[in-house]
Amino acid sequence: MALPRLNESPQYELRIPSTGETVRYRPYLVKEEKVLMIAFESGDQKQALSAIVDTLEACIEGNLNCRSLTSFDIEYMFTQVRTRSVGETSTVLLTCTHCEHKNEHSIDVSAIDIKMPEVSNVIELTPSISVEMQYPTYNAIMQSDLGASEMEVGFEMAINCITAIHTEEERIEAKDATKMELTEFVESMTADQFKLVSDYLGSMPAMQQEVQFDCQGCGEHNTVTLKGMQDFLS
Repeated sequence: MALPRLNESPQYELRIPSTGETVRYRPYLVKEEKVLMIAFESGDQKQALSAIVDTLEACIEGNLNCRSLTSFDIEYMFTQVRTRSVGETSTVLLTCTHCEHKNEHSIDVSAIDIKMPEVSNVIELTPSISVEMQYPTYNAIMQSDLGASEMEVGFEMAINCITAIHTEEERIEAKDATKMELTEFVESMTADQFKLVSDYLGSMPAMQQEVQFDCQGCGEHNTVTLKGMQDFLS
């Protein structure tokens, strides 16, 4: 007689921030938590990123390609799945800005949301040439050199996040150009033009919450801003 299978049906819903699409999901199970723990303990950032997205694809109903979503989509979705798996609160260590004492603070992670900025993804570089952008996908981040300098990572992201180039005559899809052609296009920008692209990428939303606490060491009142999954799950 076969043993029954537990907890494999979706029980909850969440909204994908960048698309507004609602998906159904279940909490992650012991088998998935084991893979996550091994990946996190390895210290290998790419292994951890891969484990997160594999867990989401196992827990979400349907054939959602999580790697094609933005990095902030994945961080938000994983955080919400985690709240249903191990609890809605997370205890984080917050450093006092006055005495540097480490303070334990409980965060209600389930209440965190992401608001999409009202920013155009079409950037005018010259009166006749514009570039159409997208926020970095999770796959693009996983394929990037995470050990490179901030400038190198920013340049690579700028290339990978171009979806099309608009001229007065045509719209050229980035997928129809070679990596070398896109690299040469970005390298031909002036510093001011590249800053416009960088500013768009810098507008990428993230899970964010202002937290106030009184230091347990010196009593100083602190206000800090937590931003991104790592801050909330540290």
